[in-house]
Amino acid sequence: MIKIPEQIKDFFYFTKGERNGISLLIVLMLIAILIPFVYQYFLPETANDYLSFQKEITNFENTLQKSKKKPYINQLDKYIENQYDTLDLFYFDPNNTTKESFKKLGLTDKQIGTINNYLGKGGRFYVKDDFQKIYGIGLHQYLKLKPFILLADKINREVQTYQKSFEDNSNIADSLFHFDPNTITEEKWSKLGIKEKQIKIIKNYLNKGGVFYKKEDLKKIYGIKDSTYSKLEPYIKIEKNRPYSIEKKIIYVELNSATYQELIQINGIGDYLANSIIRYRKKLGGFIKKEQLLEIKNFPENTFLKINSRLSVDTKKIIRLSLNFSELKEFVTHPYLNYHQSKAIVQYRTENGPYQSIENLVDKKIISQNTFNKIKPYLMVN
Repeated sequence: MIKIPEQIKDFFYFTKGERNGISLLIVLMLIAILIPFVYQYFLPETANDYLSFQKEITNFENTLQKSKKKPYINQLDKYIENQYDTLDLFYFDPNNTTKESFKKLGLTDKQIGTINNYLGKGGRFYVKDDFQKIYGIGLHQYLKLKPFILLADKINREVQTYQKSFEDNSNIADSLFHFDPNTITEEKWSKLGIKEKQIKIIKNYLNKGGVFYKKEDLKKIYGIKDSTYSKLEPYIKIEKNRPYSIEKKIIYVELNSATYQELIQINGIGDYLANSIIRYRKKLGGFIKKEQLLEIKNFPENTFLKINSRLSVDTKKIIRLSLNFSELKEFVTHPYLNYHQSKAIVQYRTENGPYQSIENLVDKKIISQNTFNKIKPYLMVN
């Protein structure tokens, strides 16, 4: 019989307290192992749990599919998408929809203004896609509105051309009357179907000394289409012996106070030059001499030579810059100063105190003598 060493016996020997502790530990381990089985046995079956889980999966998949169908290019598209989910859309014809109705369709004031501008200039929507061409109406917004637009998806090009021609002619009153384009009033032009813009062009032409000598001269007016002229031509009666004033009444203007309307009365000055003169006058603070007109971009020298005798300059109307009080942005915007020169002017007074005279600009070498000679009439100390 094998004899077990005393050391091993001592290792496996437990006191009564240790044996009780081991027994308790074994019981606790058995309980821990059996609890899940017992809990599952007594817990009632819930068949709906699986169905609920399956429902969540289905909802998640639907969300993914929806996001694929509605790709948001940017935050604006997302905003439009959300906005149109709350609107009750209705059918409309963009050619005659009111501002209030456009607003109910989700359009902004700016978009509505662009549409009215387009229609006011004789434009028209012929097919649904024409509506998308309006500046500011994005693809997402157009796709939301497209099903409600009361226009054809496509239109035959020949039909469109005929329709446009018909609309142009329909502006002309059915009851036409004889008229002399040299003497007819604005009200009567309007009754003949001529638009306000075209009437202004005609009046401008006459005010500058223009005369309609024959019927065909009316075709030369910008905006008068061949179809319009063809309908008016039988009614044009120009008095052959009437002493029309060929020479325009000579108009004189003072450049520093002349309005746009006064400037365009001068033969040779149209819309572009009149607006250019006013813009440059504002930048300068006023004209010192008439020759400054030639500093304006694209101002023709031959035009200046032709109108020079009709112009005058009142230098008392000049607006001057104060060396000690004007801000940097006021100097920078003057045509005769650049940013670095303007900054140097302001920096000097900040570091050295107020200017004593405008000549300090040259004495302190802040600007060159050449620049000073040009800017001098526009400067004052305080």
